[in-house]
Amino acid sequence: MSPSNEIPDLDLPARAADDSARADPLLEALVGRPREETRTRSAGADAVKLVNLVDSAVVNSSPTAMYVDAPKSAKLKKPRRHRRIDWVNTVAASAAVVVVAATAVFTGVQMASADPSADAVEVLAADEEVLAAAENSVATSATRLEESIVTGLSDSALIRTALTELAASDERRETADPAALATAVQAVDGYRAALEQAVVPPAPAPYERGNVDEKSLASVADAINEVQGASTAVDEVSDAIRTARTAVDNLNTTYANQLTTFATSLTAYAAAENEAHPVAGQELRDAVTAAAATANATPLSGASGAAALTAFRDAVVALREDDLRVRELEQRERERSQNNQRPVTPAPVPDPVEPEPEPEPAPTDPATEPGTDPLGGGGLVDG
Repeated sequence: MSPSNEIPDLDLPARAADDSARADPLLEALVGRPREETRTRSAGADAVKLVNLVDSAVVNSSPTAMYVDAPKSAKLKKPRRHRRIDWVNTVAASAAVVVVAATAVFTGVQMASADPSADAVEVLAADEEVLAAAENSVATSATRLEESIVTGLSDSALIRTALTELAASDERRETADPAALATAVQAVDGYRAALEQAVVPPAPAPYERGNVDEKSLASVADAINEVQGASTAVDEVSDAIRTARTAVDNLNTTYANQLTTFATSLTAYAAAENEAHPVAGQELRDAVTAAAATANATPLSGASGAAALTAFRDAVVALREDDLRVRELEQRERERSQNNQRPVTPAPVPDPVEPEPEPEPAPTDPATEPGTDPLGGGGLVDG
């Protein structure tokens, strides 16, 4: 290693002075010769250690590249300087560590001084609040499901009556397509039967806290177990109500689709009725078409659906009656016209009746005339 690359020994002047003092023969005879230490230093070794220590303490700082035994050159770049240490972030991190340590100590003190039974009572109260909310939710869901079933039965009863009025009767023939009408009636009957068989799961008895010794951890723990058991029962009922609700909703959807299909058939039936009764008034023909459109636009459930079906029936009946009325008038007009065009034949005059001859009087006998003597005496006989 060349001497130019060696780091100068900073202790050399002091050692030189010391060596010069120990060079005295008398001193050497008393204390002996000084010990020779060979301190071999490699160029840049201490500098590299220092850089590594700084890099381990500062984030995102880059070590300075050290080249051992590198020849001196004016073209070599200057070594990159280290980043300055962010003392603000360093102090903040140190403060955070202190806060965490203080919090842990404070929490430990609280845990050591806390009353386990008091904490258990707080847990019990929180569980009871959750259970009360669940019980209210289950009760509300059950009530809504019951109301839905009752409403479905009452509404379908109105539709069933309206469909019956569309069927043929002794007074008139049907006012809807017979096949479509039979399918609709069957759908209503099936829907009502399913609703009548639907069961709303009963809600469990409301939870009530029993006698709890709030000073006894075991007593409070037993109460918490009771709340948990009641919560499990409420959850099971909630799941059952949800399942029943889904079944009723699916039933309603199927029922509504079936009635929609029937309402669609009224449009074709209205067109057929208008074609079959061409002599009826145009306003009545338009009324049948409009009634079919209304039945298609109105959900066939409840009073509004029943009213739409009844209006369609009345429109069809009015169309038929007007068509029949017009046809009867036309028939009478044709008959009257035919009578006016037929030639008139005079009635025959009867022959004059001759009077019958009066009968001649019968001839009288002279002997029987009064005052005449039938004996020929010519006079009265004197008695």
